Amino acid sequence: MSCWIRLGLEPTQDLNSIRQAYRGLLPSHHPETDPQGFQALREAYEEALRLAREGESSAASEADAAAQDDTPHPALQAFHRLLEEPALRFDPVAWQEYIAELDELPLDDLEALSWRLLHELRNCGPISHRCVGLLAQRLGWAEQLLRLEDPHEVEAFLQRLEQPDPFDTGLMRDWPPAAQLEALWYFRSLEYCFQQRPLFEYAQFAQTHTCLAFPDDQGLIQRLLVQFSQAGVASQTLHALLLERQRQAPDDQDLLYLLACQADALGAKQQAMDCWLRLWREHRHPQAERWLIELCTQYQSQRLPLLIQAFDSVSQPVSWPEDLADPAQLLGTPAQNPQTLARWLQASRLELGGIASQFIDWRLDGDDELPLLALLLDDPTEAQDRALHRLYWYAWALQRGEAELLRQILAQTPGEDALDALILEGFQRQAEQQLHWLQQAPVVQALVQFCQREDPAASLPEALATQQLHPACREWLRRMRNYGAPALHSLNRNFEMRRMFTVPFALQTQDKLAERGLLLPPMPDGEAAWNWHRQQLFMLALLEHPTRWLSLIPAQLPGQLHYPAEHPFAPLHGVLLQTLASPDGSNGLFGALDSADPAQALVANQMLTLRTLLDSAQLPSAAQLLASLENEANVLDDYPLGKLLFCAVLYHDRSLDEEQRTRLRNRIEALYIEDYGYEPLRRNLVEGKTKHPPADLLHKQGIASRPFNDALDALDSLLNHCAPPKTRLLRALQKAKDDAELDPGLRCAIMALLSWSERMLRNDLKQAPAPFWAVWKLKSRLNRTGFALHLGAIALCGSLMLTAPMIVVVMGLLLVSGFLRRLRDIGQGVPALLLLLVVSRVLPVLPLMLLGLPGDKLPNRYGPPPGKAQQLDGGLQATLRRLNG
Repeated sequence: MSCWIRLGLEPTQDLNSIRQAYRGLLPSHHPETDPQGFQALREAYEEALRLAREGESSAASEADAAAQDDTPHPALQAFHRLLEEPALRFDPVAWQEYIAELDELPLDDLEALSWRLLHELRNCGPISHRCVGLLAQRLGWAEQLLRLEDPHEVEAFLQRLEQPDPFDTGLMRDWPPAAQLEALWYFRSLEYCFQQRPLFEYAQFAQTHTCLAFPDDQGLIQRLLVQFSQAGVASQTLHALLLERQRQAPDDQDLLYLLACQADALGAKQQAMDCWLRLWREHRHPQAERWLIELCTQYQSQRLPLLIQAFDSVSQPVSWPEDLADPAQLLGTPAQNPQTLARWLQASRLELGGIASQFIDWRLDGDDELPLLALLLDDPTEAQDRALHRLYWYAWALQRGEAELLRQILAQTPGEDALDALILEGFQRQAEQQLHWLQQAPVVQALVQFCQREDPAASLPEALATQQLHPACREWLRRMRNYGAPALHSLNRNFEMRRMFTVPFALQTQDKLAERGLLLPPMPDGEAAWNWHRQQLFMLALLEHPTRWLSLIPAQLPGQLHYPAEHPFAPLHGVLLQTLASPDGSNGLFGALDSADPAQALVANQMLTLRTLLDSAQLPSAAQLLASLENEANVLDDYPLGKLLFCAVLYHDRSLDEEQRTRLRNRIEALYIEDYGYEPLRRNLVEGKTKHPPADLLHKQGIASRPFNDALDALDSLLNHCAPPKTRLLRALQKAKDDAELDPGLRCAIMALLSWSERMLRNDLKQAPAPFWAVWKLKSRLNRTGFALHLGAIALCGSLMLTAPMIVVVMGLLLVSGFLRRLRDIGQGVPALLLLLVVSRVLPVLPLMLLGLPGDKLPNRYGPPPGKAQQLDGGLQATLRRLNG
């Protein structure tokens, strides 16, 4: 494309037309937005000027005469040359020389020329602000704006000139025009992005591949050092330059910061880590924390919570006022600053996993400590894991440790790992502050003195009872220590532990243990204090939430703990180890607990949930079933028929007192189902009537009719006949209870029936089994072997003396006793005997059927099964399961 087409002109020698066409096209090809178009336009403009100057016209002589009057002012021509010559356009010296030429002009010519120069500059394209600023200052355009009709555009132009050039433009006087424009546009755009746009846009622009001349300007290089480092733009050249400068000035904080940024951008993580550590330790640089956290997140994420904790800092007073009511008493109370809280929230979104994730969750919600303790109490086998694990122990101790653990943290020596050493330094700084608070704060001293009193009725100092000091009291109560019984009682009486946030761990449980005479052993000194915490925390967590705790802990953790025989938790630990080693695992713990042991009794009380009782190997008592129902008042709301039967069985169980039965009656009255058959069923159950409900009622509620009706029959036997259900019925009920698909309310009702039956059967076991030859004990049982011996004795007597009256009496006694006791063994009585004697007149061989009928394998009202050394071994439930196979 020719230069004339590019400029939109016919070939001409009119330089002004060429310049005007060029200036008119400049706004469409701004060098900052269209560098290629601007370069092509500039080349066309220069080519057109050359052709116009070299061309000759046949009418030159005529044009010369006319042109004499229109010849531009020499100063204007010099200005055009200043703009058009690459060696002059960006050279401040050339502009100063031109200004010196202007000083020689008359004032009238200079004033007329001034505004023409301003117009030319506004349309000349990229220019040096320094050069134009010299001219603007000399001609005083800023002071003459009021003389213009529309000064706003000129004012904006002059304001742009106040912005400094990105470099000394005089350094590129010998460069080609394209190189000059490209360099000026690039570095001016780079500066604009840094000042006006987000850093990521600056980094994208700076990292775009390009090739351009680079001026040797130290100011530009220094700015690029700062800008590239802050934006994270990697540069091997700048990194090498920073290394050289840092060797010359090793203590320069700014150079160390820039080197850390460049090393991080280049991936030299160890060098970056060393620089950031120096910046933090020596200068407490505000950016060091953020960069160290980011590096830790990328490469050692499991230590991120530890580093966040280590960077937390609060001011610590040297002393406190003596007056407990003074608000200054709260100064120095362990707390977290807002920046640390924000970091916890950011870290929680990273899904770190493992102990790191659990620690963050605990710091955000301090009430749920169990998941963290389950990992913290475990003893890792790998040395690397053990080092990390110990640091988490220290971090936990800063929140929950007493003075002895804080002294242990202070006694630790930093290792070789730089990050671990930094974390330990932060922990030791915080431990020193908290130890100072524990030893010097008047609030803490008042609490210590209060706990040392032997009188349980001692009153708390009035100031400590106010809401104002509760945060300080809570922080002291959260720390793990052993108390005396009076102190535990007084603290729980004066503070509402459950209403505190965060709730002091297990203080109410310790009070319950103390009421039963069980106290935590004293805390030892030195390293043994850590093991003491493992022992007590494990058992206190088990006492607080046994079911959840056992589901959280690693399988090997209970075996790692060792309790001396004199330790108050040693019996419970032994039961736990034995139970976990059994096939039932933790499901058998409830049944294995000894209610005579205080700790085991508390665990049993905490395990009173319907799910635990259903999974237990032992049948619970009616009181335990009621307690579990009241602990989970709404758990069976979705199963109203099963819940109704469950409450009815407990309501009629006479092992409960009147108050308990009244509460059950109220529950029954509160139940309601919109069905015509429901109200009669509820009324009958309250009255002790066990009529089977309509089948459609059970079907609508999704309950199998057979187990429900079997449960009603069992209740009828227990309540109205004062006898345990038949073995067949008990076996059917046990199968139904073990069916996980069955209605949970019905399963709970069956469990209550089996528990009631077990108590009655155990009463029957108190009767000693009678030997087979005790024919006079008619209220005893006789098995098939004993019955066969009776028949043999009758036959022998009959063969010896058929007519002797005494023999006849003995034979009759043997016959009646054998038949009756054998019938009692299969659960029958006198009516069955009379029926047998009558029918045997017609069928004499009928009594021999008793030799083939098996006896009842469970105890009945006539005693335990004969010939058995032990009955109900493992309880009724275990026996029925064995019978069911």
